[in-house]
Amino acid sequence: MVTLVLWVLVFCLASAASIVLTGDRGLISGNLLAPKNAFALFFHWKFIVAMALAVVSRLTFILVNNSLLSIPRLARNSTTVTTLILTLSYVFVIGANALWLKERLTPNQGIGAALILVGVIVITR
Repeated sequence: MVTLVLWVLVFCLASAASIVLTGDRGLISGNLLAPKNAFALFFHWKFIVAMALAVVSRLTFILVNNSLLSIPRLARNSTTVTTLILTLSYVFVIGANALWLKERLTPNQGIGAALILVGVIVITR
């Protein structure tokens, strides 16, 4: 169970960091379909790091799924349960965007985050 929690945490942090990096207004503003701008985007350090973190997220998805196989009551539907558990990353993304991108957290986002937390508790019981 400790391993599962560790992999979920790694997934959530990697996903949130990847999204924060690619959500930088300086990086995503302008016409990204213009060849010059697309080229600049693909070789920008934030984009490269964000893509590496996205790969880490996919790998940890597999590791979370693998960890669930060792929990008999969750093993039969491990991929579905993995997907539901990893919705926790949305909570991390909302918090990270508020903290680093200075986005305002709305009451609806707070309620949504709370519902996600409750949902994860319900499906893993």
